[in-house]
Amino acid sequence: MTKVYGTGAYDFKRHHVAEYPVELNQQLGDKPVVEAKPGAALPSSITLSEIQRDQLTMIAAANWSKAGGDAAQAKKAFDPELVKKIYETEMCVKEGQRKTVPLQRVMILEVSQYLENYLFPNFDPETATFEHVMSMILMVNEKFRENVAAWVCFHDRKDAFKGFLGRVLRLKSVLEATCC
Repeated sequence: MTKVYGTGAYDFKRHHVAEYPVELNQQLGDKPVVEAKPGAALPSSITLSEIQRDQLTMIAAANWSKAGGDAAQAKKAFDPELVKKIYETEMCVKEGQRKTVPLQRVMILEVSQYLENYLFPNFDPETATFEHVMSMILMVNEKFRENVAAWVCFHDRKDAFKGFLGRVLRLKSVLEATCC
């Protein structure tokens, strides 16, 4: 039987990953200054200390992160408005601002397990917003970019995954209906 690559948890044929272009506004000798503002220009690499003091990490700790000593602390209930705010401020590409999704912001969301602990567990195919679906798409894309197993979090809720794929396939028709 022919081997199908990319179906196992860590089985990837291609070792090349797509990179998002990042514009650096600093000289090579300058030490990068990381701001914890949405959409801030960040260097092409990010350190652990920068991740720890970032605004998204603080939001993650309060809402979905299972890491750290406050695991017993109750997390806030799911808030679709938070998903919308994160999508619009951190992930959305708007005309005149930037041409690509800000890589470092998506990387921080990936490190905090935004998809596994917040987006997919709270996904309902009937009630999920456009921002929720697009956030999930961008997080899966980031997993592939980082060469990380992207589909593992979907194994437990196969019915919701089918609904997610249906929503993804309907996005084009929804966008065409709203644009025209």
